[in-house]
Amino acid sequence: MKKLLFLILLTGCANKLIFDPKSSTNPANFFADQMECERISEQVSYPEEMAKAAVIQGGASALLGALLASKGGISPKLGATNGFISGAAIGSGSGAYTTQQRRQSIVRNCLSGRGYKILE
Repeated sequence: MKKLLFLILLTGCANKLIFDPKSSTNPANFFADQMECERISEQVSYPEEMAKAAVIQGGASALLGALLASKGGISPKLGATNGFISGAAIGSGSGAYTTQQRRQSIVRNCLSGRGYKILE
């Protein structure tokens, strides 16, 4: 799990914003402002968001797994357990992706608020 989180964070750091230097009155401050905005975006926590998504997706998958298992002649408990495990894994990945997207959006909005025109 730690390796997965590290890879996600490393991927998030690889995003490079492209801005129009003529859109700002002081383009020399861009990288300092970008670092400050990235620190602000860190208020959206990877572990917290991943855990929320894992619990929601895991719970829904557990219910579905129990229902399908009982119709297929398998133990509902086994179906629920398998559903929860697979749903939690998928939910955790979804939560990480959503967190990365939210952080990027925060950085873009922060920089736009400081007068930079972000192109990509």
